[in-house]
Amino acid sequence: MLNKTCIFEEPFGYTVVHYICTPLSFPMYSLAFFILLFKTPSYFNNYRNFLVSHIFSGLLLEVHMGMLWKVTVVLPIPIMCSNSFAAEYAPIIFLFLPVCLIYTGTSIIALFVYRMKAVTIYEAEKSILKQCTMLLKYAFFISLIVVLIFTFLIYPDLKYQKEYKLKMEQRFGQFETYMWCDNCFFFNFDSNLFRWFFDIAAVSVVLGASCAACALLLTIKCINSVKTQLSAKTKQMHRNFLVSLVISAAIHGGCILTPLLGFLWAISFVISLSQFPYFPYMMVLIIQEHGAISTITMFLTNNLLRKTLKKLLMFPGLGKSSNLPSQNLQSTTTS
Repeated sequence: MLNKTCIFEEPFGYTVVHYICTPLSFPMYSLAFFILLFKTPSYFNNYRNFLVSHIFSGLLLEVHMGMLWKVTVVLPIPIMCSNSFAAEYAPIIFLFLPVCLIYTGTSIIALFVYRMKAVTIYEAEKSILKQCTMLLKYAFFISLIVVLIFTFLIYPDLKYQKEYKLKMEQRFGQFETYMWCDNCFFFNFDSNLFRWFFDIAAVSVVLGASCAACALLLTIKCINSVKTQLSAKTKQMHRNFLVSLVISAAIHGGCILTPLLGFLWAISFVISLSQFPYFPYMMVLIIQEHGAISTITMFLTNNLLRKTLKKLLMFPGLGKSSNLPSQNLQSTTTS
């Protein structure tokens, strides 16, 4: 167990925001799962399963960030400190963060590839763009396996940091007592293993984004093609699903990459950022809560889910979901 010298106080405002967001997000996740599993039409089942998996990745990340790890980046010293009930296992808990992010990334790629297959199911000729998408998909999965291997190899670099902390103390100034405990650690860029981990993770992000972009371009091309066998209503439905997916993916990309880049920026320009003590707390909250934001956005932008939600909540003036092209939808959403 960690002793009293390892305990530190968080800003009161951050604590209040944290305990407000958590009770609000979990009922929202529950409602989303209930609607997807029990209230959507049967012809939506295949795509629904991918959405359920994707939304669950957001919930998993929120539990990890907000309950298990509960990390705080203590500027002006860019050290990550856990303040949860499992703080003494912080280096081990951190190892599950890349796993959660990988889960989120793979679920997004699966959604883009599924939408691509849904509109290209009747395409007879081979598409170079489709082959490129699938090649990037497999390369992405291979890179993720390598990232997972390095994730567990860097554990000693996170656990045993006495020498590295001494070096950082010389750079940033005297540490608080709790910063010497196991619940606090740095990203150890002096380690070759950690640099390899960081570089390969960056390559995985590029591969995943490229795969999603190729799938998106091919999907748009097929929807707008005069040769497609899809009806006008089905095209409209596919466009709506695609717009909703793109917005959701953009939220994930922005709310994960921006805070991570912000933390790296904080390490490089720590003196100027020390004037903004709430900066690290906001970055952590963005990563923690972005899954809930993405889920809300998905239900607001997806016509079928929005209508189902309105019907469940008994909003007046609701149109019937049967107006959707169910027959064509069923034939174009199987892969």
